[in-house]
Amino acid sequence: MNSLPQFVRRLPYVFYALAVVLGAWRFYNDWTAASLTMQYAEDGNPMGMLARSTALYWGFTEATYAVASGAMIQVLIAIHDKIGGGKE
Repeated sequence: MNSLPQFVRRLPYVFYALAVVLGAWRFYNDWTAASLTMQYAEDGNPMGMLARSTALYWGFTEATYAVASGAMIQVLIAIHDKIGGGKE
């Protein structure tokens, strides 16, 4: 079995870094949109807090998907090494 290229072995760490960037970007983007909505909405509008909690949820979800993708690649690399692919 052939050994994996070095960029494939580094790929999980790229996904971990993307998790931070994408999660923070999605959270900031949705939070800003919610803040602008609250600014122009009527006073006492409860939808603003819901929009902010939704921003937190989607930021966490984006980060979780990226981390899970990186972890899956890392597990597959470990299985490849255990089967006999060997490290480079």
